[in-house]
Amino acid sequence: MITFGYKSKFSSILRAVAAIGIGLVMILATDASIKVVKIIAAFLIVAGVISLMYGLISKKSGSPGLMVTNAVVDVVLGVLLFLFPTQVAGLIVYLIGVALILLGALQLIVLIGSLSLIGGGFSTLLLSICALVGGIVLVFNPFTLKVMSVLAGIALIFYGVQELISAWRVPKAVKIVEVRKLDTSGIGEAKEVEYEREDYADSDEEDE
Repeated sequence: MITFGYKSKFSSILRAVAAIGIGLVMILATDASIKVVKIIAAFLIVAGVISLMYGLISKKSGSPGLMVTNAVVDVVLGVLLFLFPTQVAGLIVYLIGVALILLGALQLIVLIGSLSLIGGGFSTLLLSICALVGGIVLVFNPFTLKVMSVLAGIALIFYGVQELISAWRVPKAVKIVEVRKLDTSGIGEAKEVEYEREDYADSDEEDE
């Protein structure tokens, strides 16, 4: 079962909250694209500053250098987005479309893998499919900017809600996989060893 991107429940919840928040801004706000660019810029700067501080005080060998580099890149990108929001705003719908295609496809693959473990029908995948289709529509951009902004918001909300559901389903499916691995490896071998010990003890008693 593929769990890339879903190792931590917190990261799933964070993605969900961000997607739903940006989705609401895209639907409700005037000049939504510019506002979304500024929100992303603020997020990058805050995340970059936190990562930079952690990277500088981290004692783990090998990790601080990469973490500091990533943090600096995040801060620089955030500052650039703040300084030139109008130029980026024209591309934001396309960027959201690409992100929805990538994240929606990953979400769909992970959820399909969980179906055989914890059950669920087509309705379990419906929001992921809607988000993925929405991403494809955004990339081809067949409507006006206002309509595309609303569609982007709806698709983001679909993705965010499904991500909240995934935050519960995927860890549950992973636990089932881990239990099955134990049953088919360690526990099974342990039982065989116990049986061998019992047989050996019985034979000793018979010899006596």
